[in-house]
Amino acid sequence: MTKYTGSTCMICGEKFAEGDDIVVCPDCGTPYHRKCYEEKGSCINTVLHDKDIGWLPDAPEEQPIPTVAASAVKRCIRCGAENSNDRRYCEQCGTPLINMDTPRPFNDTASSKKTAGAHISEESSMPHLNGLDIQPVMLNQDSDIDGVKLGDLARYVGSNPIGFLPSFIKFAKTGRKLSMNLFAFLFTPVYFMYRKMTGWGIAFGALMALLGVPSMIELLESGDMGYKIDMGINVKSQDFIAVSQALMLMTVAVKVMACFFANYLYYKQARKQIMRIHDESEGKSSDDVNKEIILAGGTSIGYMVLGYFFYTIVTIGSVLVLAKILS
Repeated sequence: MTKYTGSTCMICGEKFAEGDDIVVCPDCGTPYHRKCYEEKGSCINTVLHDKDIGWLPDAPEEQPIPTVAASAVKRCIRCGAENSNDRRYCEQCGTPLINMDTPRPFNDTASSKKTAGAHISEESSMPHLNGLDIQPVMLNQDSDIDGVKLGDLARYVGSNPIGFLPSFIKFAKTGRKLSMNLFAFLFTPVYFMYRKMTGWGIAFGALMALLGVPSMIELLESGDMGYKIDMGINVKSQDFIAVSQALMLMTVAVKVMACFFANYLYYKQARKQIMRIHDESEGKSSDDVNKEIILAGGTSIGYMVLGYFFYTIVTIGSVLVLAKILS
């Protein structure tokens, strides 16, 4: 029995039986009785051509639904998370899921283009499991990710695109904003500057420097840095200790927020700058546009060093200002 047996010829309305002389459209995979097709002279299933999707066989009658199609969840092959059966992308990591219930672009694209305009072949090969055609979602550098191409995002990221792109896809397809970035937690202001997120780097640097003033005062009062500055503050008092601990907890909270939102902030910046570059690309070659994207993104050791000095200067400056006020 062929995979077309039991399906319906769209021209005559009759179901295909074992031994029928069947021809198949090379563009969409729609089968016809040879006689029916020769009478029409072309494929009539043009809606599939317009949407660039492939034909699927009629559902089998009076047969138990295969387990693979009846499953209420889809398990992500990347992170193992269970997703509802109607999702196309993993809720947790954004990895494309195999969807066996809705049509996908016809898989044999290359062979279809080669045979365009030729006579319809006898059998077009389509992957199937238990009688069901399965088409995975394929991504390439031209795939649209919320208005920008995946290839442009990879060029913008520069080093370590694999560490960012799955999160970018998840943000675009699920609308979620959380993901984990350990480096953003450990080196918060410096990391943002390193990734050329200068606005956020300065903001986090200034905030964390101010929150770290009590710790710096305690360090200067103790003389552990090789010199001692007496600011007239009792660093062992309960009030000072309470304030210092509260600000330390706030510092940790800021670093946790940076850890979970750094990738999303980076994605929003990348998308905004890529779209701006393309909007201003009139008259420019694709190579020039790609170079602009690469230069706009990537990493910067210079910015990282600048961020470190900014953080240090704000911290020490805040302490000196406070010392002058108290003197």
